[in-house]
Amino acid sequence: MGSMLHSGLPVALSVLLGSCSAERPADPPFARPPAEASLGSVRDTGVFAQVCASCHGPGGEGREELFSPSIAGLPAWYTEEQLRKFRGGLRGFHREDIPGQQMRAVSLTLSQEQISEVAALVAEMPMVSTGAPPDGADIERGRFHFANTCMECHRYNGMGEVVFHSAPLISLNRSYLKRQLMNYRSGWRGADPGDLYGHKMVGIAARLSDAEIDRLVDYIGALAHGDDPRRAREK
Repeated sequence: MGSMLHSGLPVALSVLLGSCSAERPADPPFARPPAEASLGSVRDTGVFAQVCASCHGPGGEGREELFSPSIAGLPAWYTEEQLRKFRGGLRGFHREDIPGQQMRAVSLTLSQEQISEVAALVAEMPMVSTGAPPDGADIERGRFHFANTCMECHRYNGMGEVVFHSAPLISLNRSYLKRQLMNYRSGWRGADPGDLYGHKMVGIAARLSDAEIDRLVDYIGALAHGDDPRRAREK
Protein backbone atom coordinates (compact mmCIF):
# COMPACT_ATOMS: atom_id res chain seq x y z
CA MET A 1 0.00 0.00 0.00
CA GLY A 2 3.19 2.66 -5.66
CA SER A 3 5.11 3.16 -4.95
CA MET A 4 2.21 4.80 -3.36
CA LEU A 5 6.18 7.17 -4.83
CA HIS A 6 2.36 4.26 -2.39
CA SER A 7 6.66 2.11 -0.63
CA GLY A 8 7.17 0.11 -2.15
CA LEU A 9 3.67 0.85 -1.62
CA PRO A 10 2.50 -1.34 0.09
CA VAL A 11 0.02 0.66 -1.98
CA ALA A 12 0.66 3.40 -3.64
CA LEU A 13 2.03 5.01 -6.47
CA SER A 14 1.11 3.98 -10.29
CA VAL A 15 3.56 6.74 -8.56
CA LEU A 16 3.90 8.19 -11.13
CA LEU A 17 4.48 11.32 -12.67
CA GLY A 18 3.31 11.14 -16.27
CA SER A 19 2.23 13.33 -19.14
CA CYS A 20 -0.91 12.77 -21.21
CA SER A 21 -2.10 14.16 -24.45
CA ALA A 22 -5.82 14.18 -23.71
CA GLU A 23 -7.23 17.58 -22.85
CA ARG A 24 -9.58 17.99 -19.92
CA PRO A 25 -12.18 20.66 -19.17
CA ALA A 26 -10.99 23.66 -17.19
CA ASP A 27 -10.16 22.85 -13.61
CA PRO A 28 -12.08 24.35 -10.70
CA PRO A 29 -10.37 27.08 -8.66
CA PHE A 30 -7.24 25.90 -6.91
CA ALA A 31 -7.97 24.48 -3.49
CA ARG A 32 -5.47 23.54 -0.83
CA PRO A 33 -5.41 19.86 0.15
CA PRO A 34 -7.23 18.99 3.35
CA ALA A 35 -5.41 19.79 6.57
CA GLU A 36 -3.86 16.86 8.34
CA ALA A 37 -6.41 15.26 10.63
CA SER A 38 -5.76 13.25 13.75
CA LEU A 39 -4.42 9.86 12.74
CA GLY A 40 -6.58 6.86 13.31
CA SER A 41 -9.83 8.80 13.35
CA VAL A 42 -11.23 6.11 11.08
CA ARG A 43 -11.02 2.90 13.08
CA ASP A 44 -11.41 -0.65 11.88
CA THR A 45 -11.60 -4.13 13.29
CA GLY A 46 -11.69 -5.98 9.97
CA VAL A 47 -9.19 -6.81 7.25
CA PHE A 48 -7.31 -3.50 7.46
CA ALA A 49 -6.69 -3.84 11.18
CA GLN A 50 -5.67 -7.47 10.85
CA VAL A 51 -3.53 -7.30 7.71
CA CYS A 52 -2.56 -3.72 6.85
CA ALA A 53 -2.31 -1.68 10.04
CA SER A 54 0.87 -3.29 11.35
CA CYS A 55 2.82 -1.79 8.43
CA HIS A 56 0.73 1.19 7.37
CA GLY A 57 -0.41 2.27 10.82
CA PRO A 58 -3.94 2.25 12.29
CA GLY A 59 -4.76 5.51 10.52
CA GLY A 60 -2.97 4.60 7.28
CA GLU A 61 -0.22 7.08 8.12
CA GLY A 62 2.64 4.79 7.07
CA ARG A 63 5.83 3.78 8.86
CA GLU A 64 9.11 5.02 7.46
CA GLU A 65 11.15 2.33 9.21
CA LEU A 66 9.16 -0.34 7.34
CA PHE A 67 9.30 1.52 3.99
CA SER A 68 5.51 1.68 4.03
CA PRO A 69 3.87 4.83 2.69
CA SER A 70 0.96 6.80 3.97
CA ILE A 71 -2.10 5.43 2.21
CA ALA A 72 -4.74 7.39 4.13
CA GLY A 73 -7.17 9.10 1.80
CA LEU A 74 -6.11 7.30 -1.37
CA PRO A 75 -9.21 6.88 -3.57
CA ALA A 76 -10.72 3.41 -3.61
CA TRP A 77 -10.13 2.95 -7.35
CA TYR A 78 -6.39 3.55 -6.92
CA THR A 79 -5.94 1.24 -3.94
CA GLU A 80 -7.86 -1.54 -5.71
CA GLU A 81 -5.88 -1.08 -8.90
CA GLN A 82 -2.53 -1.29 -7.11
CA LEU A 83 -3.54 -4.37 -5.14
CA ARG A 84 -4.62 -6.02 -8.40
CA LYS A 85 -1.22 -5.16 -9.89
CA PHE A 86 0.54 -6.75 -6.94
CA ARG A 87 -1.67 -9.85 -7.22
CA GLY A 88 -1.12 -10.10 -10.95
CA GLY A 89 2.66 -9.73 -10.75
CA LEU A 90 2.76 -6.29 -12.38
CA ARG A 91 4.18 -4.85 -9.15
CA GLY A 92 6.54 -6.47 -6.69
CA PHE A 93 8.05 -8.71 -9.35
CA HIS A 94 11.67 -7.55 -9.14
CA ARG A 95 13.93 -9.41 -6.71
CA GLU A 96 15.50 -6.12 -5.56
CA ASP A 97 12.14 -4.55 -4.70
CA ILE A 98 11.79 -6.05 -1.23
CA PRO A 99 8.87 -3.86 -0.05
CA GLY A 100 7.09 -4.60 -3.33
CA GLN A 101 7.62 -8.33 -2.89
CA GLN A 102 6.19 -8.09 0.61
CA MET A 103 3.11 -6.33 -0.72
CA ARG A 104 2.70 -8.92 -3.45
CA ALA A 105 2.70 -11.67 -0.82
CA VAL A 106 0.11 -9.81 1.25
CA SER A 107 -2.11 -9.15 -1.77
CA LEU A 108 -2.23 -12.85 -2.61
CA THR A 109 -3.88 -13.57 0.75
CA LEU A 110 -6.81 -11.22 0.04
CA SER A 111 -10.05 -11.98 -1.76
CA GLN A 112 -11.60 -9.43 -4.10
CA GLU A 113 -14.23 -8.72 -1.45
CA GLN A 114 -11.52 -8.02 1.12
CA ILE A 115 -9.63 -5.77 -1.32
CA SER A 116 -12.79 -3.73 -1.85
CA GLU A 117 -13.31 -3.52 1.92
CA VAL A 118 -9.77 -2.25 2.51
CA ALA A 119 -9.98 0.22 -0.37
CA ALA A 120 -13.24 1.70 0.89
CA LEU A 121 -11.85 2.14 4.40
CA VAL A 122 -8.59 3.69 3.22
CA ALA A 123 -10.54 6.23 1.14
CA GLU A 124 -12.34 7.41 4.28
CA MET A 125 -9.16 7.99 6.28
CA PRO A 126 -8.04 11.60 6.72
CA MET A 127 -5.21 12.38 4.31
CA VAL A 128 -1.72 12.96 5.68
CA SER A 129 0.00 15.55 3.50
CA THR A 130 3.44 14.96 1.97
CA GLY A 131 6.12 16.61 4.08
CA ALA A 132 7.05 20.17 3.20
CA PRO A 133 10.32 20.70 1.30
CA PRO A 134 13.46 21.58 3.22
CA ASP A 135 14.84 25.10 3.39
CA GLY A 136 16.82 25.92 0.29
CA ALA A 137 14.92 23.55 -2.01
CA ASP A 138 14.82 24.68 -5.64
CA ILE A 139 11.04 25.05 -5.80
CA GLU A 140 11.01 27.18 -8.95
CA ARG A 141 12.77 24.56 -11.07
CA GLY A 142 10.75 21.77 -9.49
CA ARG A 143 7.53 23.66 -10.24
CA PHE A 144 8.49 24.10 -13.91
CA HIS A 145 9.38 20.43 -14.26
CA PHE A 146 6.17 19.27 -12.59
CA ALA A 147 4.00 21.65 -14.62
CA ASN A 148 5.43 20.52 -17.94
CA THR A 149 6.02 16.82 -17.30
CA CYS A 150 3.61 15.64 -14.62
CA MET A 151 0.66 17.99 -14.34
CA GLU A 152 -1.43 16.77 -17.27
CA CYS A 153 -1.87 13.34 -15.72
CA HIS A 154 -1.48 14.05 -12.03
CA ARG A 155 -3.40 17.34 -12.28
CA TYR A 156 -2.49 20.79 -11.08
CA ASN A 157 -3.26 19.87 -7.46
CA GLY A 158 -1.41 16.54 -7.42
CA MET A 159 -4.61 14.62 -6.69
CA GLY A 160 -4.31 12.27 -9.66
CA GLU A 161 -6.91 11.38 -12.27
CA VAL A 162 -8.87 8.15 -12.66
CA VAL A 163 -9.18 8.70 -16.43
CA PHE A 164 -5.38 8.57 -16.75
CA HIS A 165 -4.91 6.00 -13.96
CA SER A 166 -2.54 8.50 -12.37
CA ALA A 167 -1.80 8.36 -8.67
CA PRO A 168 -2.56 11.00 -6.09
CA LEU A 169 0.85 12.32 -5.05
CA ILE A 170 0.38 14.86 -2.28
CA SER A 171 -0.33 12.32 0.45
CA LEU A 172 2.67 10.07 -0.22
CA ASN A 173 5.81 10.11 1.93
CA ARG A 174 8.76 11.97 0.46
CA SER A 175 10.96 8.89 0.84
CA TYR A 176 8.36 6.75 -0.91
CA LEU A 177 7.97 9.18 -3.81
CA LYS A 178 11.73 9.18 -4.36
CA ARG A 179 11.99 5.41 -4.08
CA GLN A 180 9.22 4.81 -6.60
CA LEU A 181 10.65 7.23 -9.14
CA MET A 182 13.96 5.43 -8.81
CA ASN A 183 12.18 2.07 -9.10
CA TYR A 184 10.59 3.19 -12.35
CA ARG A 185 13.92 4.49 -13.62
CA SER A 186 15.66 1.20 -12.87
CA GLY A 187 12.86 -0.96 -14.27
CA TRP A 188 11.96 -2.40 -10.89
CA ARG A 189 8.44 -1.09 -11.35
CA GLY A 190 6.31 -0.60 -14.46
CA ALA A 191 8.50 -2.70 -16.76
CA ASP A 192 6.07 -5.57 -17.25
CA PRO A 193 4.62 -5.48 -20.78
CA GLY A 194 1.13 -5.75 -19.29
CA ASP A 195 1.50 -2.55 -17.25
CA LEU A 196 0.50 0.09 -19.78
CA TYR A 197 0.51 3.03 -17.38
CA GLY A 198 3.63 1.82 -15.64
CA HIS A 199 5.42 1.79 -19.00
CA LYS A 200 4.67 5.47 -19.41
CA MET A 201 6.26 6.15 -16.06
CA VAL A 202 9.32 4.06 -16.91
CA GLY A 203 9.84 6.19 -20.02
CA ILE A 204 9.50 9.43 -18.06
CA ALA A 205 11.64 8.36 -15.11
CA ALA A 206 14.39 7.07 -17.42
CA ARG A 207 15.08 10.69 -18.36
CA LEU A 208 15.37 11.94 -14.78
CA SER A 209 18.67 12.54 -13.03
CA ASP A 210 19.05 12.07 -9.28
CA ALA A 211 18.92 15.86 -8.86
CA GLU A 212 15.71 16.11 -10.89
CA ILE A 213 14.08 13.38 -8.83
CA ASP A 214 14.99 15.23 -5.66
CA ARG A 215 13.58 18.48 -7.06
CA LEU A 216 10.32 16.82 -8.04
CA VAL A 217 9.92 15.29 -4.59
CA ASP A 218 10.63 18.66 -3.00
CA TYR A 219 8.09 20.29 -5.27
CA ILE A 220 5.38 17.72 -4.49
CA GLY A 221 5.92 18.64 -0.84
CA ALA A 222 5.36 22.29 -1.75
CA LEU A 223 2.31 21.35 -3.82
CA ALA A 224 0.87 19.48 -0.85
CA HIS A 225 1.11 22.68 1.16
CA GLY A 226 -0.63 24.95 -1.31
CA ASP A 227 1.71 25.81 -4.20
CA ASP A 228 0.03 26.22 -7.60
CA PRO A 229 2.09 25.04 -10.62
CA ARG A 230 -0.21 26.24 -13.40
CA ARG A 231 1.57 29.53 -14.02
CA ALA A 232 4.77 27.57 -14.84
CA ARG A 233 3.17 25.62 -17.69
CA GLU A 234 4.76 26.31 -21.08
CA LYS A 235 2.26 27.52 -23.66
